Amino acid sequence: MILSIAWKNFYRQGIRAFLNVLVTALTMIALIFMLSLLNGFQVQATRNMSSTDMAGGQYRVPGFDILTPTEWEDRTFSVPDKLHALPSNEKAEVLIQQGQLFPNRRLYPVQLRGMEIDQSLLDLPLSGLKAHGPQLEDVIPVVVGNRMAQKAHLEKGSTVVLKWRDRNNVVDARNVLVVDVADFINPRVDEGVVWVRLDHLREMTVRPSEVSWVAVSGFEGPVDGMEFHTVEMLMADLLALLKQDRRNSRILWAILMFLAGTSVFNTQILNIFKRQREIGTLMALGLEANKVVRVFVLEGSLAAFGAVILALVLGIPFFMWFQSVGLDVSHLSASTMPVRERVFLDIQFFEVVSSVSLVVFLMIFVAWWPVKKISHLDPTMALRGRGIT
Repeated sequence: MILSIAWKNFYRQGIRAFLNVLVTALTMIALIFMLSLLNGFQVQATRNMSSTDMAGGQYRVPGFDILTPTEWEDRTFSVPDKLHALPSNEKAEVLIQQGQLFPNRRLYPVQLRGMEIDQSLLDLPLSGLKAHGPQLEDVIPVVVGNRMAQKAHLEKGSTVVLKWRDRNNVVDARNVLVVDVADFINPRVDEGVVWVRLDHLREMTVRPSEVSWVAVSGFEGPVDGMEFHTVEMLMADLLALLKQDRRNSRILWAILMFLAGTSVFNTQILNIFKRQREIGTLMALGLEANKVVRVFVLEGSLAAFGAVILALVLGIPFFMWFQSVGLDVSHLSASTMPVRERVFLDIQFFEVVSSVSLVVFLMIFVAWWPVKKISHLDPTMALRGRGIT
């Protein structure tokens, strides 16, 4: 009987009930969309970082830091046999040294990054270097990225002077030929980076068999004298930034919850104020005060459960459409974020269930809060319309 009364009262509210349901449903959709978009952005950013630079982790000399270029020359090591024996699709040897480029009579400090040319672990557009043999030529072939080429005013076929220091602190300089201007998804391996064949860079710097790190597909166990840096350690700055974005998104989450809760709360306040005589009549006919409270709470709860159904009706087509087009983030190409392609939602089942449950619980709570005073209502005063002022 209580459910029947609650349903009839809810249905008679008409447009007010529909607006409550609509606002709550849109709140659910917005929450799921926001969380799923952040998940999708993180998935694509970490995937791009891993596929172009970090793979499944890196073995390094203790103390190596990519942000301290003055120490790069002192942090190289010969590749241990355990790592050198791995197949080309499970490891990538990388050597990093300082260099100075002189495009158009200007000085441009660069990072010389030598990459093992036969590796297939990292997805890098370095095919232009494969056409040149391991023997060092008079003009050294290099590959630069679009961002690097734009800032240094380079183009495919440009010849510029490159200066570097070898293992014996001897300064050398030679012409380099830009054999390709490649499109790197990850700006961290583009801006300020000049890509060279690993065997060429080793010969240039007199560092045979030495590398700065070895990227591997997964942890290969402890290696004497080496530290293994996990993917989480290598991209700690990116993960911290994404974590901060999630914290900031809580402000929007709080605003949405406030709006949805306010709509139900105001409806309940208006209901009990306008329906005092109805409440008094029900109590005079013998309906207990707690059951009257239950009727009004069920009315508010119907808005929450109706919102779940409406969210499914509106949300599923919307999410399907969004997954077909994605979010264009090409404007991030000017930043250091490793995402330039379209971002798609990564919908997590647990997050969806928890978000919907949280909204439903909040709606039920704000439906109960303003009507709890009914339990102390005097039926005679309610029949006169003076029970609640």
